[in-house]
Order: sequence, then C-alpha cells, then structure tokens
Amino acid sequence: MILAAMQPYCFPYLGYYQLAAGVDHFVFLDDAAFIRRGHIHRNTLLQNGHPWHYTLPVAAASQNRPINRHHFAGGFARFLLQLRHAYARAPFRDDVIALVAATCRPEDGNVAEVCEASVRNVFDYLGLHFTASRASSLDVEGRGAERILALCRHFGAGTYHNAPGGRALYPATQFAARGIELRFVQPAFPAYRQPGMKTFMPGLSMIDVLMNNPPPVVRGMLAAARLEAA
Repeated sequence: MILAAMQPYCFPYLGYYQLAAGVDHFVFLDDAAFIRRGHIHRNTLLQNGHPWHYTLPVAAASQNRPINRHHFAGGFARFLLQLRHAYARAPFRDDVIALVAATCRPEDGNVAEVCEASVRNVFDYLGLHFTASRASSLDVEGRGAERILALCRHFGAGTYHNAPGGRALYPATQFAARGIELRFVQPAFPAYRQPGMKTFMPGLSMIDVLMNNPPPVVRGMLAAARLEAA
C-alpha cells in the first residue's frame, strides 16, 4: 500500500493533486498548525495576463491553533465574482465556477473541511477514485517524521510518497529502519493555453488548470509527475 499525507489546502497547485492521485490512501493533516502566510488559504491565478495573488479571508487566524479550528470569514462571493471576470475567456469557466461555488459553501465554513472538499471535489469532477482520511479522526500520535511513520503503520503502508520539499524533513534511513520505502513526487507542469498570456505560467492553483482544460486532459496531467527514490 502507498500512503501520502499533506495539510489541506484550498484548490492547491497541480503537484498536490499529482501526489494524491499516485497513492492508495491519502491523509489530510487537518490537525496541523495553521500557517498564516502559507498556501492553506492563499494561491495564485491569472487576471488580465498577470499573476493574481489572492487570499481567502480567515477569521482570527492564528498559528497557535490547528487548521481544523479555523473558519473562513465569508469572502467567497467576492472571490467567485473575481473568478468570473478573470476567466471570462476560459473554455470551461461555467463548469469550474460551479465546482468552486459548491466547494466554498457555507461562507463561514471550517477551513480544513472546505480545503479537503476542494481536493475531493476535483477528483469527483475528473471522474477519478480518491480515498482519504482526516488525521484528527485517527488515533495516531507523534510529531514530524515519527507521526508519518505511525500513519504508515496504522494503514499498513509499505511505501510513503511525499512532496519534494520534504527531503530535508524525512531522512530515508529513518523510514528504511521501519521497513518503509520513501519516495518523492517531482511535479510536472505540462503547458496549456492560458488566454491572455504570451508565455505559459506553471504552478498556479488547480482552478487555472481546470478552467482551461477538459477533464481527460487533466487526468493525463495527473499521471505526468516523476517518482524519485529518497
């Protein structure tokens, strides 16, 4: 069994979905600390041919509380309006606006739940099977790599996939000592047409990918990532 775990982000970049698509089970680390300037509620899209760095407002955000103890502050209506204008020329705008609207509800929704839904709903939209759990629902203790190893034991996973940024955090020897194969998923960003852009800009929120590509093409993108041994 192959396992992966990540903090829940709201419509994260393509690489997050590539990581999730390549495993048998995914764990949302919803009880991890909230990062105020991270990507949990922030990302980048395009507007008028330029990067649009947006932030979804979170009420009383604090790094002293976990993600699942935060709520959005009702900024989705404005965000949806901005999306309509920014992607007026995108071929799949209406379908994706409906997907985002269905995900970002209610306006004061729990941050972890909305972020989790933004991953689950994309897999549903693409017609792909996705199995996941919330870390807060599991009786698994530990911090850092020790908790990841405990999650592997809990699910009986012999292989763990992680984003490339985890190389400094997760030593391969520590995993090998527990009989777990550690691999890193190097994301790939196949180019596609972005209306208003002369040069392709990769690594944006998944919303941009979906706005400009039909589901069969996006499914192919999810399989484009490269696996690297630890």
